[in-house]
Amino acid sequence: MGKNKMKHNQKEHSKKETVECLACDEDVYVGRNPKVGHFVTCHNCDATFQIIDIDPVLIDWPYDEDDAEYEDYEDYNDDDEGYYDEDFDD
Repeated sequence: MGKNKMKHNQKEHSKKETVECLACDEDVYVGRNPKVGHFVTCHNCDATFQIIDIDPVLIDWPYDEDDAEYEDYEDYNDDDEGYYDEDFDD
C-alpha cells in the first residue's frame, strides 16, 4: 500500500512539472523549480517558450524585440520609413 501511495504522489507532482505545449499540445517539462523568464523547449515539436508565471506555471511565446518594432504600424508617423497611411489607398 505504501508503494501505491508513493507512485500516486509522484504522478501528481510530475503534473506540476509540465505544462501543455502551445504549438502541439504535448507536455513540456518546466522543472521542479521553474523561474519566470527561463526558457523551455517542447521535445515533441522543438518550439521554445518562456515561463511567464509560476503560480500556476504559465508559458508563452518568447518576446522578440525585432518583431516588436513592426507590431503596431499604426503608431508610426509620417517621418518613419515604411509608414502605412490608410487614407493613401485611393
